Amino acid sequence: MPSGAFLKGAALSYDLLLADLLWVKSLAYFGDQYVADHDYSWLYHILDITTTLDPYFEDPYEFGGIVLADEIGDIEKSSLLLKKGMENVSKGHPRYWYLPFFLGFNHWYHKNDFKKGAEYLEQASHFPGSPSYLPMLTARMYADASQAEMALPFLAEMIRSARTPERRAELEQRKKEVIVNRDLDMLDKAVLLYTEHFNEYPDSLDDLVKQGIIKRIPVEPFGGEYLYDLILHTAYSTITERIKMHERKIFN
Repeated sequence: MPSGAFLKGAALSYDLLLADLLWVKSLAYFGDQYVADHDYSWLYHILDITTTLDPYFEDPYEFGGIVLADEIGDIEKSSLLLKKGMENVSKGHPRYWYLPFFLGFNHWYHKNDFKKGAEYLEQASHFPGSPSYLPMLTARMYADASQAEMALPFLAEMIRSARTPERRAELEQRKKEVIVNRDLDMLDKAVLLYTEHFNEYPDSLDDLVKQGIIKRIPVEPFGGEYLYDLILHTAYSTITERIKMHERKIFN
């Protein structure tokens, strides 16, 4: 099949009609292969041509972004198509947020790149129609990527713009969890500095303050305390565990 650039010139003024025909063809092709031998060799090419002929057509980008990654396992082509969609689809489109959303999913789920995944989810959360859980999901990704400090300003902005008390309380909860992550990471780094300097582990977090490694022990936002585990040589909260993103079902 010729390239999209060739067909766009050859189709003259019928490029949108040809795009619609190829879109129907791509759905039929996928359906046929899904019930047959799962050979999707031409799917990306068809969708690429379709979106070159009609670059503002959102559906092929979204469909291809999901199917190429999750059904076929071609993460690179999935991401290429989604990025192409972000460049061309109007940001006013009601489903535009799906494009950065699934790019974030690709980076988190398939590439284990929490930071990049969080960056795309943060973009998605700014567009109308995006789900209310995106800010919290973004904060979790930033925390797993050791980027809790990056999550806090984002959460603070969402709290300021929250329209209901329930929504605000939900975001405040997530903000406190991210603060715990930030504090525990900071305390663990301080323990490491103490150990390197004195060639022994501290007996408590108070030793970090006494030796000037930190100015003070942070206040635990849930009302608990930060203590020091003498066996693991790490800091912990008496109330809250560090944020971890283990549940894939959060997308379901």
